Amino acid sequence: MNMMSAVFWLCCALIVYTYLGYPILLWLISRVRRLDIAKADIRPTVSMIIAAFNEERVIRAKIENALAQRYPTDLWEIVIAADGSTDATESIAREYEADGVRVLHEEGRKGKSAAISRAADTCSSDILFFSDANTIYDPDVIETLTRNFADPSVGGVTGRKVIIKHAERTTSEGETALWSYQGILRRLESRLGSVVTADGEVFAVRRELFEPIPPYIVHDDMYLTLLLVERGHRVVYEPDARSAEYASQNLWDEFHLKVRYAAAGYQILSVFRKLVFPPRTLFALEVISHKLLRWLAHLFLIGVFVSSALAAGPFYRLVFWLQVVFYSAAVVGLVLPKLGQLRVFYFPLYFTM
Repeated sequence: MNMMSAVFWLCCALIVYTYLGYPILLWLISRVRRLDIAKADIRPTVSMIIAAFNEERVIRAKIENALAQRYPTDLWEIVIAADGSTDATESIAREYEADGVRVLHEEGRKGKSAAISRAADTCSSDILFFSDANTIYDPDVIETLTRNFADPSVGGVTGRKVIIKHAERTTSEGETALWSYQGILRRLESRLGSVVTADGEVFAVRRELFEPIPPYIVHDDMYLTLLLVERGHRVVYEPDARSAEYASQNLWDEFHLKVRYAAAGYQILSVFRKLVFPPRTLFALEVISHKLLRWLAHLFLIGVFVSSALAAGPFYRLVFWLQVVFYSAAVVGLVLPKLGQLRVFYFPLYFTM
């Protein structure tokens, strides 16, 4: 086997492991080792902290959706963290102060991490429930999440993200498929101990375990997840606690969002490098497999493309031209948006993005 053939098979193996082998590995391990969650009907006090920077378009609907929770009204509160907002977010939120909504606002934007940390500092509830302004919930989401805290090993609970389909939002179908896949991974990871990253739009944490997030941190939900795991607590997945939101307006918005998440993820791994590197634990392997390898998948794909073009033999030539067809379909979907709505072009485009 020459150098190009070796590169080809190594990159292929990494791609297959990242997207298929990893979930299979989790499933196999969960067949022999499974950590159940001792759920029970408990009623801790809860503070729902809603990060709302310039969210005047959605904040009213968000608050009304939150007020519709079936959880006992004397056991929970809504806190709007509107720091830095320059639109009508603060004034709209204050219309609901008579309903018990607390609104925090100070001039100057310091970032989401700083805003939710300041809000958390004002709360004395048992549970901090972090939420986004563009997310809506089922009316029993608080009750569903808090049942997991009956287990003393659980430090945090995250729910299931559902994408609301919208014909004018071109990423809806791809995001639906992606989050369905993510849900499978999180269910398996939770069975083995902890998820790798909670979803910040539906994430509950024990107040006693929370500490202020450094203001330079962008990926606050991943930071809190790894912080809790580092301290010996579980962050588990509750699929019955659903959060729903629209996908990005278009493919470019989603592209920049994913670039931001990956860049922020590298930042988080540098903060918690001793937890992950070297990978001495199953959780460290999960972080590398679920996050790092996927962020590096473009390098593996480039490796397959280049090595198949340079390796000798009809098999490699066939694989090379299949890739040319695949990426050509992605380009067609990009430059001809109407054709890009057809699945034969849409999924190559979304995956390549």
